[in-house]
Amino acid sequence: MAQLKPKRLLIWDPRDEYSKHAKKITTLPALVAEFKKAGAGPIRVRYVAGSGMPLADAFALVCALAFEVGELVFLAEELSDVTTASQAPAAWRRCITQGRHRALHVIGAAQRPALIDKTFLGNCTYIRCFTLRYSDDRAAMAKALDVPLADVSALQTVEDERKTRIAYIERDFRAGVLQKGAINLTR
Repeated sequence: MAQLKPKRLLIWDPRDEYSKHAKKITTLPALVAEFKKAGAGPIRVRYVAGSGMPLADAFALVCALAFEVGELVFLAEELSDVTTASQAPAAWRRCITQGRHRALHVIGAAQRPALIDKTFLGNCTYIRCFTLRYSDDRAAMAKALDVPLADVSALQTVEDERKTRIAYIERDFRAGVLQKGAINLTR
């Protein structure tokens, strides 16, 4: 988000983690009202689902809204909560297969890639993968990144009392660039 600095941003934020990036909205009517108020102008909102409806239903409505309004960055967190390995829910699938026609920049995140729909991974123009513990997740990401399984298996997160080093591998499919790196966090 810091690099993109989008003027129009919608975040599916089920864990309420993105407070520094966007205004928190907790009801779907309020979310729709924010977009009506903004029109085609700037908007930075995040939807934090309550207990009023099943998570999958709320996600479908947020995806439908993102597609309808278009021209925004749409970040969907915790995809394994709302998609499965063999199923991209209809509204999400529409965002990830037709979103470019609506000027959607879709970003998705999941801790367990083997549990999310492969349509998303197959349509990504950029993928970054961090340390994965389960072999199914490593295999899914090796396939999505088009790299040997050993490359993904080699990723490690190393912590000590002063810092954390989180290794990653990423591929930019548009630029044809594959690179490895690390994020270093100090305490």
